[in-house]
Amino acid sequence: MHHSYIDRFSQQTSPVHRLDARVKLLAVLAYTVVLVSFDRYALVALAPLAVLPPAMLWLGNVPVTFALRRALLLSPFVLLLTFWAAWYDRVPRELVLGPWTFSPPGGWITAANVLGKFVLGILAITALIATTPFAGLLEAMRRLGVPKLLVMTLAFLYRYVFVLIDEGLRVRRARDVRGGAGAGLRQRLAGVGGAIGSLLGRTMDRSQRVHVAMLARGYDGTPRSLNHLRLRPADAAFAGTVVVYLVLCRWYL
Repeated sequence: MHHSYIDRFSQQTSPVHRLDARVKLLAVLAYTVVLVSFDRYALVALAPLAVLPPAMLWLGNVPVTFALRRALLLSPFVLLLTFWAAWYDRVPRELVLGPWTFSPPGGWITAANVLGKFVLGILAITALIATTPFAGLLEAMRRLGVPKLLVMTLAFLYRYVFVLIDEGLRVRRARDVRGGAGAGLRQRLAGVGGAIGSLLGRTMDRSQRVHVAMLARGYDGTPRSLNHLRLRPADAAFAGTVVVYLVLCRWYL
């Protein structure tokens, strides 16, 4: 696997890409806070919040279908949650849609509310990640005062998750060439323990080599980056627009 699997859109050039990573991160965090602050029966009130994430994706030249596919990958967990919510609350609640008034069970409104918040949240996060290189996002977190340990953990996770996946694929390929692919389910499950043990051993050996290499290069625990973040008038305009938009969505619209 290669980093372009995640960063294939973040290296583009667009008005959203050129914004400061700190401004985009704070904007998405504020958007998320406003999104989850709505009551579980507030369904129509979420409609104005469906503007910002698609707008960022469109201005950033990121296909909306790319973000929707990410939401689809996590949808089984959310659908299971909303399924039980729909059956838990059967008390009728008034729902006004323009000139029409309905009285569906409160559980169905809650389910639609949770599903809507989930989709909008995924779109907002995808818009942030797809328009910001991960290194720049980590630098923004460090500049905003996020604990250094968390920033370094995310950096290592991003850097070596691809190595871990490659090691797992090698273990699987070695199992297949030894006839493991044609074995029965019981035999394959019995070999899972050995595969995990082998993968753990490879991971520990790789981590020790990485640690020695970092010490040889003078690593002292301080994160460093080549990303030079600086605020510009466009960043201030974007931040002001988002603040006004969120205030209108939460207290007026």
